[in-house]
Amino acid sequence: MPYHASLTANLPSLSLASLFQAAAGRAWARTRPTRAYHRSCVRSEGVAPSILHTVRGGHDDSTGLGGPSSSSSSVPYTASPSSHAGYQCVKSPSPSSSTSPPLPLVAKDASSGVGVGTVQTRSTSAFPRFPRQDLVTYIDVERLSPQDLEPSRRDDSGPPSYESDPPWEEIRDSVPDSLLPWILLRRSPVSKQLSMIPDPSTPEDLLKNLTLAMTAKSPATLSQLLSYHETHPHLHSTASFNLLIKLAIRNASFGTVKDLFSRMAREGIPVNVETRTLTARWLIRTGRWDKAWRREMAYKDEDGLPVPLPVWLEFFGDVKRGAIQVYSAKPGLSEDATVKPLLPSDSSVVAERVNALLKHPPFMSPADLDRVPPHAVYVIVRALIALGRRSEAAQMTSDYFKALPQELNAEWRRSCLSIIHLHLNPGRRCNLSQHFAFCKTLFGFLEMHPSFQPSPTTLLFLLGSLRWTRQCGKRADVVVRSFVKRWGPDIVDDAVRRRLASFWLKQQKVGRAQAVLEAQDALDEERIGLRAEKEVVVGDSNKDRAQRLRWLDLHRSPRKSKARWNWRLLRRRVQKAQVRRS
Repeated sequence: MPYHASLTANLPSLSLASLFQAAAGRAWARTRPTRAYHRSCVRSEGVAPSILHTVRGGHDDSTGLGGPSSSSSSVPYTASPSSHAGYQCVKSPSPSSSTSPPLPLVAKDASSGVGVGTVQTRSTSAFPRFPRQDLVTYIDVERLSPQDLEPSRRDDSGPPSYESDPPWEEIRDSVPDSLLPWILLRRSPVSKQLSMIPDPSTPEDLLKNLTLAMTAKSPATLSQLLSYHETHPHLHSTASFNLLIKLAIRNASFGTVKDLFSRMAREGIPVNVETRTLTARWLIRTGRWDKAWRREMAYKDEDGLPVPLPVWLEFFGDVKRGAIQVYSAKPGLSEDATVKPLLPSDSSVVAERVNALLKHPPFMSPADLDRVPPHAVYVIVRALIALGRRSEAAQMTSDYFKALPQELNAEWRRSCLSIIHLHLNPGRRCNLSQHFAFCKTLFGFLEMHPSFQPSPTTLLFLLGSLRWTRQCGKRADVVVRSFVKRWGPDIVDDAVRRRLASFWLKQQKVGRAQAVLEAQDALDEERIGLRAEKEVVVGDSNKDRAQRLRWLDLHRSPRKSKARWNWRLLRRRVQKAQVRRS
């Protein structure tokens, strides 16, 4: 009683762990089973001779070993020395002596080797020798039944419970939930392997498999492609490394780009013009334009040839906005260090770079002389318009369109149309007169070649010049109707309808904006069925794969999630306007 009283008095000062330990100890003392020390060893070397009482299960009254037990049966044990020095082992007697009264056992004196008690210990030969068990089971497969071949069903209900276990549920219910700790389980990431791609046998097969996995409808991730590429080191080539580097740059994984370049150098993979182009792209997008330019000037002095055209065009690029985080800190003041995104260069710096590029024209092959790539004209015109030199950009565009052949494929026409779109971007707030100037520029470029036709993107850029005009919804509707009358209803896409609805809403014509939204909803429902039918009948076409492959060379690409978000914002604005009117 005094012990329990003192424990109860000190309970408020105990911690939660102490309360759990005390409760578990009391529960274990009430429900513990009878302990029998079977074949256990008792160490006696270096210890004073002590008397070992016979263990009958339970505890002794004086030392805690012996006494009454919850078990009705008790088995006496005797101690005998083993072959190990300084140890005595406890063993069970024979069944015939199990009913005999317990005999007190005395440990041997370490100095004299004579037992102090009346009972002498037995030799080591008294221990029974058990036959060695073979851990290998031999099975005759021909004699097994089908039931024996089925996998065994394990019981995953958890560890087995016994009657002697502590009442953990009672202990848990007695503690408030606010005092119990929270346990959060997290799954470790498991890298997925490209199991559906066959193993290649040649470097061409490896490049083809990487391209197919990259341009699939559910494309493989960069880490999966890198793992697949690493499993076939004897098939590595310049083209395979260039493809992975291009994808890593597109995903802004610039550390991976550095590792791939180092791997190419270690394996002795030769570089080509595309590798030099990707190197310049990597340095420029990470804010090291000057280093890339010095590198190419060193190549020029070494080879005696100008910069190749693909490499030269990369120097018109700039930092990818938001992809790089720089660590800026004042000297000597580490607490003022901040992490900021690396922003594009100023307009003055860009102007100096453009002038340096124009002073060092690129090296053009005979194929480039016969057919100037439209991408080169696009890059130069974009740089001139960004510097405010629109007249020079328009003159260069006109000269290029006049030199075009009569027959143009779809890709060439699309590239030329992208050059025209650069001239339709206002870049700043414009009025109605500037809108008519854009219309004049557009139709003047379209008349330069018989195969030129506007696209929905062309109409979208042209409507952008009406944003700051009065009655923008009415004027935009007139432009859209004129384009549909001349080039058909396919000239209107989702982006054009969204801009038209926003202009109607800006003009406070909620009914007209709602009508555009209803037409868009009807088209979305129809496209769901057509898309499912296309996936079943056609599948993934080569046109879709080529479009995804062109995505790697784009600095920025339209995002479907952003378009869906713009539609949500527009619908929310229309609903709010309807509520205000009601």
